[in-house]
Amino acid sequence: MAQKIVQTNSSKKITPDACKHKHVFEVFLFVNPFGDTCLNCEEEVLKFVQQTDKKVYFRFITTSDMQTFNNYIKALDKPLSLADRNSLYLAHQEVCKGYKAALLQGNKVGREYLMKIQDYFGRQGNPYSHEKMLEIAQSKRLDTDMWLQDFHSDLTQESIVADAKLARQMQISANPTVVVFDNINYKYGFKLEENITLENLEYLTDQMMIPSEEAIDQEMNQQPILTCIKK
Repeated sequence: MAQKIVQTNSSKKITPDACKHKHVFEVFLFVNPFGDTCLNCEEEVLKFVQQTDKKVYFRFITTSDMQTFNNYIKALDKPLSLADRNSLYLAHQEVCKGYKAALLQGNKVGREYLMKIQDYFGRQGNPYSHEKMLEIAQSKRLDTDMWLQDFHSDLTQESIVADAKLARQMQISANPTVVVFDNINYKYGFKLEENITLENLEYLTDQMMIPSEEAIDQEMNQQPILTCIKK
């Protein structure tokens, strides 16, 4: 089970000899397909990946299950009719499919598509329309014929189902949430549900290296010392 971190201290603690072992961090950022706060966190993750000296693989994963959707509705803090809620939920589903279809043409172009969607519908607050989603897809250098074909494909739907399963396994209940794994100690991940910033991600990954380094040093110390001797 992943350990939940509610808040981290932004002051960094540098691990002695932290680079003597090959750490690779895997970062999963679960986001709302319309969320402007999620867009802010995506920008922070990208800055972290660009500025850190650590090796990092990352994914932005859109979720639109009922639990995270209801939490999103509560955060909007405005009355919505049942029809409005249903329309918004279907819009979330469409954007998730559009993002997955865009990813099939490349991770970078897929991320750019998602972030443009979040900026236009979330940050700017424009009303959703399928036509505008298609227009954004065209503006992001996507092959729109292929994108539309993938939008309706079984592969895209299967990928969305797989993401939902991953979110359940990692106990994601709100967006944005980031989960970080270290390849040296992959049994446990660390989950952060607020204050997702470049500084906190740097601090978190620094702290994750400490038990990994200590475990490796302990294992090395327990191994027998072999000495080459002449016969």
